[in-house]
Amino acid sequence: MTQDEFKKVLPGLVANYQPSPQAMGQISNVWLIIVIGPSGAGKTSIINSLGIPFVPSDTTRAVRPGEVDGVDMNFITDLDKAVAEIKAGAFVQVAVGPSGDLYATHASSYPASGWAIIPVVADVVPVFRKLGFKKTSSIFIAPPDYNEWIHRMGVHSLDPASFQKRLHEAKRSFEFGLNDPETHLILNDDIDAAVAQVKNYLAGNEDKNRETMARAAVNECLKHLESL
Repeated sequence: MTQDEFKKVLPGLVANYQPSPQAMGQISNVWLIIVIGPSGAGKTSIINSLGIPFVPSDTTRAVRPGEVDGVDMNFITDLDKAVAEIKAGAFVQVAVGPSGDLYATHASSYPASGWAIIPVVADVVPVFRKLGFKKTSSIFIAPPDYNEWIHRMGVHSLDPASFQKRLHEAKRSFEFGLNDPETHLILNDDIDAAVAQVKNYLAGNEDKNRETMARAAVNECLKHLESL
């Protein structure tokens, strides 16, 4: 099966998708930490510092520079096998990306029990909350301010179209983090302080002061994006 053929059949497969009972059983004892935030906020650095089992997503898109197969994501090249696994319900969830590629998480990528952590776009957070995990918690990683966020995003290495796409995605992300009552805001002004804030939150000790500062930073970033 070619990429073009796969992209033609994928929307129909996703629209009617049902995970198998085995896939649902795999996640029933998992407490999933959902990490949200715009590109450049520092999600990967915080995830890597927490020591919680990471759930890599599966995708049919091409590997980007610096990415490692099986570490950053599981890159699917056997498209016929991907179709068969979607039909068999082997994934916990499936979605079609902006370019028509598959984005999904395979049931085998989750631990049998305990904590797991995954970064996702804000749009799919409600989907993960309904999937049947033992518990889900969502955290939004906020940059300290707009200028630092733009710097971290590495805008000089992006072409204008890619930059605009990230800004539009970021706006939706900021709006979700600000308005979703179940999401806790983590201020990434310093990686050690941010990681400590996440650990305290997971232990039931919220840092209201840092969350207030994170909320102010998100508001500032949104004001800069209001024209989009």
